[in-house]
Amino acid sequence: MITEQVLHNSHSEDDNKVHIETFSLRGSVAGAPKNRTIRQPSVFIIYTGGTLGMKRDPITQALRPEPNFLNEQLASLQEMKSPDMPRYTLYEFEHPVDSSDMDHDDWIKIARLVEKNYYDYDGFVVIHGTDTMAYTASALAFMLENLGKPIVLTGSQIPFGDIINDARRNLITAIMFAGKIDIPEVCIFFNNQLIRGCRSRKIDSWSLAAFESPNCLPLATLGMEIKVNSDVVLNQPKGRFRLYENMSKNVAVLHLVPGFSDECVENLLKPPLEGLIIQSYGSGNAPAKKRAFLDHIVTAVKRGVVVVVCSQCVRGTVNLKYYETGKSLLDAGAVSGMDMTVEAAATKLGWLLSIGLPTEQVRQLMEKDLRGELTVKPMTGPKYYYYHH
Repeated sequence: MITEQVLHNSHSEDDNKVHIETFSLRGSVAGAPKNRTIRQPSVFIIYTGGTLGMKRDPITQALRPEPNFLNEQLASLQEMKSPDMPRYTLYEFEHPVDSSDMDHDDWIKIARLVEKNYYDYDGFVVIHGTDTMAYTASALAFMLENLGKPIVLTGSQIPFGDIINDARRNLITAIMFAGKIDIPEVCIFFNNQLIRGCRSRKIDSWSLAAFESPNCLPLATLGMEIKVNSDVVLNQPKGRFRLYENMSKNVAVLHLVPGFSDECVENLLKPPLEGLIIQSYGSGNAPAKKRAFLDHIVTAVKRGVVVVVCSQCVRGTVNLKYYETGKSLLDAGAVSGMDMTVEAAATKLGWLLSIGLPTEQVRQLMEKDLRGELTVKPMTGPKYYYYHH
């Protein structure tokens, strides 16, 4: 049975100061009738594959997926038996997918599972390999329109079965976020941060702090309490939840390097290419003296290819008018990716190209914030509330 979440809010006297809201998760709530009970939220967990649910071979010590292993690990956790934890249903992919093999069909499968169970659960957890987690999180953000519930992707660098691991905390905290915190977004929880999915990128293949959100503050941070940045979290949608299943595969990414071959770019721009993300230098610069390269871009744009310029820099934004070398791309017909990650830009472009919009409208929407994927204006300052776990 799904019933409403009960919150206890306390506000500062001055609305311009930081607002603190305390979430009570136990059997009674301040100001509520004593005979009122708080139901146990429910979470739908989708295990797609990845290190978190793998088991070491007793002989070779190599990690491999094993059916039902994750279910056994979850069932054995004392934390999951606590009345403060959400109830959960675990769905495992019949054939777990290494994240390097994730593709559009897998994104559609995850999205359909969310759609099928959307009205029966308070939130969703997607367990995923780390290598392409940011791509999946970005894709789901665009495929799932008017999302009113949290979808939290998580994984680990070390599997459950190892004595020291990050799998246990990542998964338990992700379940708590999905079931108990009102964040209507696709997110990634890793290490101690909940970050917007379409702002995320994997930045470390070794550290337990494997992900970051370079140009957007975390949605929440785990410490002695969970601190939620309410100024960053998206508002609840006004429209009805819906799923877009299509995603164009005819999108490529070109990472510029000094002295690159114009002929290689010309070949890349040929059909069936529909969209190109150029990872340019600095604030969106490309070599202005390479006229053949720019002519190839012009030809592709006239053919209907949407060309979007992102930066190779981790932080900062693209401004194609700042330098002459950036303006050369603008004049060639490219549009700015602003401060989007390449993961967000590629999946957003693939999604827009698949929903039947005119090319000019796709170009315009690439520069418009649709899911919190790019910065429209700088924040004036964070506003936090605290969740007592």
